[in-house]
Amino acid sequence: METLKSISLRKSVRSYKPEQISDAVLENIINAGFKAPVASSKYDSLHITVIQNTEIIKKIVVSAADMASKTINKKIDWDFGAPTLIIVSSTPATMPGIEFANAACVLENMVLAGIDQKVDSIIWGGPTIIIKQDAELKKSLGIPDEFSPVLCASFGYAADYEEPKEHTISVNRI
Repeated sequence: METLKSISLRKSVRSYKPEQISDAVLENIINAGFKAPVASSKYDSLHITVIQNTEIIKKIVVSAADMASKTINKKIDWDFGAPTLIIVSSTPATMPGIEFANAACVLENMVLAGIDQKVDSIIWGGPTIIIKQDAELKKSLGIPDEFSPVLCASFGYAADYEEPKEHTISVNRI
């Protein structure tokens, strides 16, 4: 698939079939993340955690939704049913925001690799807040002490097909 076609097909999916993605597809997705641009080539400042245990994923996303619901005083349902959750963690950044830029680049590469293999996804941050707050959960996920979760993406096969939406962002040319 051509790069621009993959980009045009990318969309955020919020409802998944329970079918797990194959190990071969998962490896392709992870390897695409390794190719992402990272500030100052500090790849060792990042850590990737792959969760395919749906009970653990459900516990994390439900806790994140409950926390967010209390914060904004509105019920949120983040249990998308995705069978794979990939978390990108970072060591403390040397410049403000770099950890988010690095994690976003890694996850976007993964998402585009998924699209190329007919795997849907959504990039989001909710679960990272719960993991940051729960040292026992962080340890159980094998995230090293010096790393902090930054962003994550859910992967799987969409429960229903939706056309990608057209979006625009304001542009100022000088």
